[in-house]
Amino acid sequence: MRAPDPARSAVFAGICALFLVLAGCSSPVAGSVDETEADRIVVALGRAGIDARKEADGANDGKLDVTVAQSDATRALEVLADEGLPEPASRAGIDALGKDELVPSVDAERARLAAALSAELEKSLESVDGVLRARVHLNLPDADPLRDGLPPKSSASVLLTTRPGPSPIAIEAVQKLVAAGSPSLAAQDVAVVIVPRAASSRAVTDFAHVGPIAVAPGSVRALVTLLAGLLALVAATTTAMLVFYMRSIRQRRTRRV
Repeated sequence: MRAPDPARSAVFAGICALFLVLAGCSSPVAGSVDETEADRIVVALGRAGIDARKEADGANDGKLDVTVAQSDATRALEVLADEGLPEPASRAGIDALGKDELVPSVDAERARLAAALSAELEKSLESVDGVLRARVHLNLPDADPLRDGLPPKSSASVLLTTRPGPSPIAIEAVQKLVAAGSPSLAAQDVAVVIVPRAASSRAVTDFAHVGPIAVAPGSVRALVTLLAGLLALVAATTTAMLVFYMRSIRQRRTRRV
């Protein structure tokens, strides 16, 4: 049986090392989110200079995971916490209303309608760039035609958490949006509170340094991967050349003998 060629083995080992380096070590920062939410997370991380990738969630069809380099995981989680991402799962209380009743009551159906309208309005408000989180509470009393006097008045309250700085949306615009999406609700009966989130105390730099090389923060992972791959190839090539050189010396000595 022919002995394996040491030079080929060294090159093969170098190529394997290169593939392992290129595969890299990634860490998930968000899991089982829909594509729209995954895009928001990738954009938010990219804005902070963190390279993020979307990957299919093997456990849930149609859902995605967002991963970053392991070295960026901690900072990515901090950025997502500042941005209020990913969004919390839908409130279970909407589906639980009237669940135990064989025939849901009128009050339960009205509560489900108000909760569903609130959820849709929250999604619309959170789609505005700069709005991190929206909470909408609707008070839509039933107008009973048999009741004497004026019908009860509908009202709503909205709480918006936004990025630091000027408000991304005017209060009047919020009032019009909520009133237009809710029956029997006037814009002046919508109370709006906008709370800017405190600015992060973390220092933000324009460039990151890999040794003497300064690059954009989002390119650090690619640069490190490239340098590690080149180092692996150089090591494999050097090893192969040394093996070839030593073999040539042995062959010359054998011929002289």
